[in-house]
Amino acid sequence: MSVYKRQDRKQRPWSYEFRGSGTLYKQSGFGTMKEAQESEAAARVALKQRKTRLEFLQIINQRLKYVEAYFPNSLRQNITRLKKFRDWTSLDISEITTDMVRDRMIGLSKVMSYANANKHLVALRSVFEYEMNNGSGVLGRNPCRGVKFLPVKKFVKYVPPVEDIQKVLDLAGELERTYLLTIWQLAGRVREINNLTWEDVDFTRRQVRLWTRKKSGGNMTPRLVDMNDKAFNSLKFAQWNRNPHSPYVFTNPLMAKKHPEDPARWKYDYRDKFFDRLCRLAGVKEMGYHALRHQKASELADRGESLPYIRDFLGHEDISTTSLYLQSLGIKK
Repeated sequence: MSVYKRQDRKQRPWSYEFRGSGTLYKQSGFGTMKEAQESEAAARVALKQRKTRLEFLQIINQRLKYVEAYFPNSLRQNITRLKKFRDWTSLDISEITTDMVRDRMIGLSKVMSYANANKHLVALRSVFEYEMNNGSGVLGRNPCRGVKFLPVKKFVKYVPPVEDIQKVLDLAGELERTYLLTIWQLAGRVREINNLTWEDVDFTRRQVRLWTRKKSGGNMTPRLVDMNDKAFNSLKFAQWNRNPHSPYVFTNPLMAKKHPEDPARWKYDYRDKFFDRLCRLAGVKEMGYHALRHQKASELADRGESLPYIRDFLGHEDISTTSLYLQSLGIKK
């Protein structure tokens, strides 16, 4: 019995005790059994509320810790997008409703593109999904479920003309030209090239090992890419001019100077704007690094390479992804 009468007390002899989550809760000094029962019931309710209350900020922080560990390159984007929901941080997750999410999406659509607003919905939905799959079990339903993505018109992705790329390369400095040529000829993602180390370059076999987290589960997985003459000569030039203290093929000299004791920070990051500047100087449409990958994929398709070969070259896991990728460039394969 959780409510009992103590024989050693003549006045207010009633007490209660119960266990919750491995902890013993008890209180004495009640005049009647009913008084002890009502107090016990209130204590159980209060305990349940303490156990089930989970603030939105808590699950955001748990999700961001996961992103930082498995997808560090996406951390900054996730933080930026989730800031649009910071007025909810003190709410209990059970207080966030589907209607609230839908109203917030409508509000975001008025201050940013529909495509960008949809990315905010993905970030928010991932927070709740992470809590449901890995959390306390308090959340019964993802409030983002039932909220439709805003309609986005599909455009054919830009494939820059080779002539425009060459105009940019002609204006670039030696290091910048080598960097852009490597991205272009290896069809590498920017992060793959920024993380490229000399251990991953095999001049004898004329191959480069690129690492990516694009696979499910977030594990770093490699792929081997053959070097053509342009890529080979570009990387040879980088080798002749390498920083002897840096493990990276492309080292940011400013970061090396700023953090001489920490080579891990010397990667060729924080160079987001020089390509745009070169495009403006060359008088060509601003294209972005990924457009170089588009051009290479287009080149491979135009010269008749098979879909499996293009899939392996681009580092896609599924051949259907490659097919959709080429379709987005206006190429049927």
